Amino acid sequence: MKDLAQIAAVIQHTNVSPASSRRDIEKLCDEAMEFLFNGVMVQPCWIEMCRQRLAGSGVRVCSAMAYPMGGSLTTSKVSEMRDLVAAGVDEVDFMANIGFLTSGEPAAYHDEIAALVAAAGAKPLKIMLELGAMPETLWATAILEAEKAGVAYVKNSSGWGNGGKATVENVSFMRKTVTRAGVKASGGIRSLADATAILNAGAELLGTSAGPAIMRGNSGKQDY
Repeated sequence: MKDLAQIAAVIQHTNVSPASSRRDIEKLCDEAMEFLFNGVMVQPCWIEMCRQRLAGSGVRVCSAMAYPMGGSLTTSKVSEMRDLVAAGVDEVDFMANIGFLTSGEPAAYHDEIAALVAAAGAKPLKIMLELGAMPETLWATAILEAEKAGVAYVKNSSGWGNGGKATVENVSFMRKTVTRAGVKASGGIRSLADATAILNAGAELLGTSAGPAIMRGNSGKQDY
């Protein structure tokens, strides 16, 4: 079993609410530094502020892109990815276009991801698979095509909408399916028991807004 310091080191402290204020994001950064979290996950508009506030702390600045639908034009996604890199982001979690998969077009799915990987350069990309929104028969294809396209991590979902929550079952499936990529879990990780179970299932990173509650032995109230 991992101790609290080990768990803190894999938490990406998250606030991607569209209503979050500058003060909310400042608090997110301060909590990440207090508990020595792996990183913060924020909307793109807050990247620069987080970079300044977290400078020298070792906490990574991560952002979500093409979120929460994933159906933007590939050219728009590529442009946005370049903008995030130029803004100084450390890592990007991006939404896949799962409509390509459900249409029986895995090559289109793969090629879009490969274009985003190329646009990101050396920045690690984590794909939000939204496993809960697709048939389980497509899960392996979604994971393996993303891995072949060059993502650094696969992630069960954004934690919002019908993408579903992290479960022992879907995290275990990702862990058993990947051949190279890491595994990130998000959605519904609210307590130390949740975090421990998901890590034991094979996750290497946790996306959650309940990091401070987890560290204090409490249970977070947020859905993400």
